[in-house]
Amino acid sequence: MQRIEDMRILEHVGLTRNEAFVYVELLRIGQSLAKDIAKATNMHRTSVYGCLQRLHKKGLVAISESNNKTYFGSVDPSKLLSLVKEREERLNNIIPELNKLKSAKSNATHEVQYFKGKQGLKSIYDDILNTGLNYIGWGPEKKIESLMKYYFIHYVNERKRRKIHAKLIYFEDSRGMIHTKNPLIDVRFLPKTFYSPTALRVYGDNAAILLLEDEPLCILIRNKAIADSYRKHFNLLLRMAKPG
Repeated sequence: MQRIEDMRILEHVGLTRNEAFVYVELLRIGQSLAKDIAKATNMHRTSVYGCLQRLHKKGLVAISESNNKTYFGSVDPSKLLSLVKEREERLNNIIPELNKLKSAKSNATHEVQYFKGKQGLKSIYDDILNTGLNYIGWGPEKKIESLMKYYFIHYVNERKRRKIHAKLIYFEDSRGMIHTKNPLIDVRFLPKTFYSPTALRVYGDNAAILLLEDEPLCILIRNKAIADSYRKHFNLLLRMAKPG
């Protein structure tokens, strides 16, 4: 559990890096004094105590007294899920107000937005979920899965829940892989000679171009004519693609 990636997951829940280390160490060693936790984590005792107090406020650490000494213990890790739900509820409460702040320009007949990094890639897929529209696309899906990992599991489940269907073209090297068997998708395959690190997703009047490098670059175009043009291109490729 000491892997950096695991710690980052706890940070996304709302813990600081130090809080994550202290909480994980408490899970490992059980109820302890602050000085023992400081020794186990190789952190200054003052820093450890501050982390423990904040974790206590978040409901992740229990405090008890025995022989005039204060002991700290971790609570059930499932409490982390309630923290996520609390953050989601708070965000949902302010979404209506945030929508009111959107510039009137966002309602223009066309708009181009740029996104960078893995979070930018997630923004595109969040937009697909939010529109609730079926979509088409092509590109190296296994590259998308490797970049987004845990998010992609959430995305597939949420897409299924919202009954969003997809018609996709992958490359032959993906045939038989798990991402070709996700629910509510119709997949066809093109020879590897067509391979490109660029993917496309078209939904409604939106066309998203995804450059799938280690640091992804995403271009989202909100324009009906461009989206329809990409659909024609997709239908041409579809005639050449082989069924799964």
